[in-house]
Amino acid sequence: MRGYYADELLLMLPLPDRSGVRLRGEVLGTHRGPLAVALTDETARTDEIVVDLTDVSFVSDSVLQILGLLAARLRPPQCLIVKAGTELGLRERTTAYDWDEIETLRLIET
Repeated sequence: MRGYYADELLLMLPLPDRSGVRLRGEVLGTHRGPLAVALTDETARTDEIVVDLTDVSFVSDSVLQILGLLAARLRPPQCLIVKAGTELGLRERTTAYDWDEIETLRLIET
């Protein structure tokens, strides 16, 4: 998996026990490419892809848009699961991108 990525703001690692990635730090628009590549690779191999944002202090709106677009491309039973702390306010922020209408996208706030 091409899930490994690091720069001065973000560390992206493959999840050890599931298909997907864990992000740590700040996720900016410049990180859309590596994130999209990692997740697209996973869609060819599994039905459930996890993006763990629980160690993220900031995520840009453009990254949220990309996650929504990637999820919208999936077909059931495939789904994208986004885990995040409530401090990111993703439930409120993603209503503008109609995340609640994407059948293949689940947001789990911790």
